[in-house]
Amino acid sequence: MSEEIEGVTHMEIRDVKVKDKLFKVSVSRDHVGCSCQKFVMCGIVCRHVFCVENDYTKIEQASLKLTHIWYDFRQAVNKAGMIFEKLDYVHQTIKQLNSYLDDQGGCDVEFTKRDHMAAMVGEQPTEEISVLIPNVCKNKGNYFKRLISSREKAVMKAKKRSRKCTLCKADTHDARRCHKRKNRVAE
Repeated sequence: MSEEIEGVTHMEIRDVKVKDKLFKVSVSRDHVGCSCQKFVMCGIVCRHVFCVENDYTKIEQASLKLTHIWYDFRQAVNKAGMIFEKLDYVHQTIKQLNSYLDDQGGCDVEFTKRDHMAAMVGEQPTEEISVLIPNVCKNKGNYFKRLISSREKAVMKAKKRSRKCTLCKADTHDARRCHKRKNRVAE
């Protein structure tokens, strides 16, 4: 994360879902841009922007802490194995922990998935949000057909079997344009 320059903060985010690729995100008061260009191409705000608009390090630390807690819990259950006495002990310990957290005044309300997202992203906005559609739109042809790059076209063309002349076996022409056929017709 860089310092704020003229109201714009630049961040680099490593995305583990895309082979550890780095994405550059710039954030200002009223604009967010990402190097993945998903909003420009598809009109969808990417996950990198959501990560940046929050206190990214706080979420990352909480997520890491939760991962360690789940790992430790799973390790305790694995150590208990299929022995009922050990499993009962783990279960009783979890119950005691729950009652201790209730006594400490923990969360009275169960969090739903929406609540977790609100905690990560922040409070819901109160004013109207307007999102502009991308400028480029392709209306012709099959809407779901994928565009093929020129490199991919060249590779497919190279794999294609070229026609050969049946008379002289040359690759440059076929039997309709063969000079041997012209000689036969002239005779």
